[in-house]
Amino acid sequence: GTVPIRDLNRALDWDLPDEEATTIAGLVIHETQSIPEEKQAFTFHGKRFVVMKRDKNRIARLRIRPAGE
Repeated sequence: GTVPIRDLNRALDWDLPDEEATTIAGLVIHETQSIPEEKQAFTFHGKRFVVMKRDKNRIARLRIRPAGE
């Protein structure tokens, strides 16, 4: 969850937006307008995001895959 979006984009040649949030967890919170529960899944920006672990009011671990996989 604390991985910077820019680092993820560079490492995986993705193009996730980083204007509204700097971390991948921040992006999910921004897009969903909430702090998702564990096992909740969302699809946006061509990727599928699954919240694997939530620690109180923060996302501790996410699984991200290209949408459709």
